Amino acid sequence: MDTLTSFQSVIDAFGGPTKYAEAIGIPGFHAQSMKTRDSIPPAYWEDTVAAASERGVEGVTLKRLAELAKARPKKRGASEPERAA
Repeated sequence: MDTLTSFQSVIDAFGGPTKYAEAIGIPGFHAQSMKTRDSIPPAYWEDTVAAASERGVEGVTLKRLAELAKARPKKRGASEPERAA
């Protein structure tokens, strides 16, 4: 069974936001923000996959990260009009 069901679970697989931040070279507060938002921006995906490979964190691939991104609910942007009920 795949345990990587969210971006939060990817960050947790590294041992939490602090260890994830160290692994990919970003500030800890940024990793915590990613976890809180359940989002890892695509600009960090390659570093995330490389760090996972180096640390033996299984299942973290570009394909899996893309799947997680696609599965996230879409937020309605300010420019998108509301639909009449």
